[in-house]
Amino acid sequence: MNESLATYDQAAVMEDTPRFAMDKKLYVNFYVRAVMSGFKSAQEGRPIFDEVDYIRIIIPGDKNSILDVPVDEQHKMRFEAQYDRFKKNQEQAVSGTPLEVWPQMTVGLVAELKAMNVHTVEQLADMPDQLAQKIMGSHALRTKAKTFLDAAAGEAGNSKLALELEKRDNEIDLLKKQMADLLAAATKAPAPAPVTTK
Repeated sequence: MNESLATYDQAAVMEDTPRFAMDKKLYVNFYVRAVMSGFKSAQEGRPIFDEVDYIRIIIPGDKNSILDVPVDEQHKMRFEAQYDRFKKNQEQAVSGTPLEVWPQMTVGLVAELKAMNVHTVEQLADMPDQLAQKIMGSHALRTKAKTFLDAAAGEAGNSKLALELEKRDNEIDLLKKQMADLLAAATKAPAPAPVTTK
């Protein structure tokens, strides 16, 4: 395993998180590579290539730590969502808020961060200190990214609460209408005939 990726996994242990908890911060891409088969090539007397599934794992912000290896069962399990999209020939887009849509970013800064394999605001906010040092003003930028994400999470909670309150109000209005209809029906109904006993 690449030394930087091993350090990345160790960071999860140091933060007392499950082993692969930091996987969502990685840039992961599955692809097919043509690999020459020595045995088949020797038999045929010409180069014969097999298509082999490969995985490329990059720590955002560290352009020197790239793991590029054939896919094994652990990769399929560990990055199940990305592998599933790969097998269905779907885009393996990084999940998060693209840097381009965040108002704090300039075109140059987006290009600089993408060269370091940082594609989302979430990746920027979670970038380790030793990698962020390579970017001028990274501390302030990461703080702004964290603040933006916290505010967005709070706004999401507010929006959810507003929807729940609106749903509750609609249910109350419906119950009020049903009660009014029942009362109206009860006042319009003829009085029951007196029951006589003989």
